[in-house]
Amino acid sequence: MRSLITPNKVTVLRMLVAGAAVGLYGAGSNRNAVALGIWALALTICAVALDGADGYLARRLRMTSALGAQLDILGDRVIENLFFIYFAASGQISVLVPVVFFVRGVLTDFMRGIAASRGPVSGNAGAGEFQRNWMLMEKWSARIVASRFSRGAYAVLKCVCFCALGVEWIARHAENSAAVPWSNAIHVAVTGIVSVTMAFCVFRALPVFWEGLRDFRAVERLAANAGVRVQPGAVAVAARVVTGAR
Repeated sequence: MRSLITPNKVTVLRMLVAGAAVGLYGAGSNRNAVALGIWALALTICAVALDGADGYLARRLRMTSALGAQLDILGDRVIENLFFIYFAASGQISVLVPVVFFVRGVLTDFMRGIAASRGPVSGNAGAGEFQRNWMLMEKWSARIVASRFSRGAYAVLKCVCFCALGVEWIARHAENSAAVPWSNAIHVAVTGIVSVTMAFCVFRALPVFWEGLRDFRAVERLAANAGVRVQPGAVAVAARVVTGAR
C-alpha cells in the first residue's frame, strides 16, 4: 500500500486534476456552461485539498525527499499558472496577475538555485531531510516564508481565490447573468480577493529575494576569485566554480 500511494504521485495527481478543471472551464458552452463550471469548481477544490494531502503523506510515511520538495514546488507553479492564465485569457482578471505570479516563481526558483551552490544552512536540514526553504538563514525570513501560519494563510488565500474565480465564471455564463443585480458585486469581491492573494504572494517572496541577493554576490565573488565571470543565469557554472574553490 505504501508503494501505491506516495506523496509524489499525489502531487502529480493534483496537477492533473487542476488541468482537468481548467479544461472543463474552457469546454463550457452556452448550454452546458453552468454544469461544467460546477464540475470544474469541484475539481478545483479537490486539487487544493490534494495540495495538503501530499505534504501530510510525506510526513506520515517518512518519505520526505529533495525530489518531493522540488516536485511540490513545481506543482504549485503549474496550478497557479494554469488558473491565472486561463482566467486572464477569459477576461476575468488582468494579464498582470499571471505575469506577477510567473515572474515571482521564476525569480524565487532562480534564487534557490543560487543558494544550492552553498548547500543547506547548518541546523536547517538534516541527513535525508530536505526543507523547501532551507536557504533562509534569518529567523524573520523563515517566519514570513516557512512558518505554519504563513503557509496556511497562503494556501487558504489561493483556495478562496481559485474558487471565487470559478463562482464568477459560473455567474458570467449563467443565463441572463447580466441582469443579476449582484453580478457587479461578485466581480468587485473577486478582484479584491485576487489582489490580496497577489500581494501576499509577493510579500512572501521578498525574504527569498533579500537572502538570495546575498548568495548571488557571494557566488560572484568566489567566481571572480577563480577567474571566471558569472553571467546572469549561469548558475550551473558558478556552482561548479564554488565546488572547485572548496
